[in-house]
Amino acid sequence: MSVNTTNPYASNDQLSSLEQDILWEFAKLNDKVKRAANLAQLTAESPNESLLEELRKLERRMGLVLTLFSSSVWGVLNDAQAAEEERARQQAEAQYQEELQQQQQQYQYQGGGDISYDDSRAWTEDSMM
Repeated sequence: MSVNTTNPYASNDQLSSLEQDILWEFAKLNDKVKRAANLAQLTAESPNESLLEELRKLERRMGLVLTLFSSSVWGVLNDAQAAEEERARQQAEAQYQEELQQQQQQYQYQGGGDISYDDSRAWTEDSMM
């Protein structure tokens, strides 16, 4: 008599029908757990060689996938870093150009826009004290 087909608690008058059904479900679950444990023990005692070979192939493929994934992540991070450095360089260049332009404007406002040298004086006039 199998636990899966016949409820062993159905003839017990001390249990309600709900209790009988719950106990039967626990008995079926217990039977399934026992069968799974037996299958795991059989597999552990005599491993399936074809399954092991397939798992080895899968392991090699996963190693390759991991390597490709790591290099892709490195490439993305490296590109992001290069883009950030380029953006910082452009900002620094723009700031430098703006400061240079401001200095030139200040210089022009202070009257130093057109610098010329007066050659009409003689050398001796400049060097006398």
